[in-house]
Amino acid sequence: MAAADAGGALSGRKRDHLRLSLDADVGFASLTTGLEAVRVMPRALPERDLEAVDLSLSLWGRTLSAPLLISCMTGGVSEAGPVNRALAAAAQRHGVALGLGSGRALLEGGDPATFAVLDVAPDVLVLANLGAVQLRTYGVDECRRLLDACAADVLVLHANAVQEAVQPGGDTTFAGLIERIAVVCEALDRPVVVKEVGFGLAPADVSALAAAGVAGVDVAGAGGTNWARVEGLRDDRAGAVAAAFADWGLPTADAIRGARAALDSAGADDVVLVGSGGLRHGVDALKALCLGADVAGVARGLLAAGAAGADAATAAVGVLCEQLRVAAWAAGAGGVGDLGPELLAAERD
Repeated sequence: MAAADAGGALSGRKRDHLRLSLDADVGFASLTTGLEAVRVMPRALPERDLEAVDLSLSLWGRTLSAPLLISCMTGGVSEAGPVNRALAAAAQRHGVALGLGSGRALLEGGDPATFAVLDVAPDVLVLANLGAVQLRTYGVDECRRLLDACAADVLVLHANAVQEAVQPGGDTTFAGLIERIAVVCEALDRPVVVKEVGFGLAPADVSALAAAGVAGVDVAGAGGTNWARVEGLRDDRAGAVAAAFADWGLPTADAIRGARAALDSAGADDVVLVGSGGLRHGVDALKALCLGADVAGVARGLLAAGAAGADAATAAVGVLCEQLRVAAWAAGAGGVGDLGPELLAAERD
């Protein structure tokens, strides 16, 4: 395939992803995040004023007002640029982190303007994004070029094995990727995070990534967007294959618990754990944090607001932040150091 044709196919796929994520039923058939079974113990007498709650934290050289990440979703096509900028403006206003969509298109000659958010989000922790499997083509220099082009603080490598296998023409050459990730972690002067795309990171993968030197992992558990179903809606044969994966994956609650246990067992206290995958609101974010995540990530739940513009995105992120702050207060917490399993009600057998 000629380079121009390959670029056109990539752009078409990204447009489909954006359209389907906004308009189609791309959730799981029956699998849930598991967060609905997690209960926060309510405290009728929090013994502090709501205005005294401070959920700020320092992360990778930036200060966040709350442990929240607008997760990686969009990039690489002209339609994504306004969405990224709207979400970036919201992140700036509310002091949360922002993940950009896959930057592969940028490395292949795409328009960097779709990723340009520095002017509207100068203080935001920005995460650039590239498929982990692309490390078979691109090395440290290209990763650095992507970070610089996006004015990003952190590199995210997404691991999407099932999506690639279902996707027509997907890249399934995953052998040796952990070693390649380790090389990037060692050579790059910025933090590297590895994330799943919605099927959950197994504890064994978390342990291997911690040993490889990553600065963070994002479990992206099952129960939110199912990327096998997204690809299945783009192609009839892919749809036939994707049908078997309608409930594939590790639910978000289990993925967070497993990742926290794996990191604790490895003594990897410096590895940041992002809990994401189908989080709907600030109470879900609180549950993820109490289960062991350091930061809670929300993706598709903010996509429609981002597509509606900066005002809608800013309002939606503001509601999310306030929900988390009220929930933390009503559970008796005053800061991020208080967010832990002790705030949860005992689970029933």
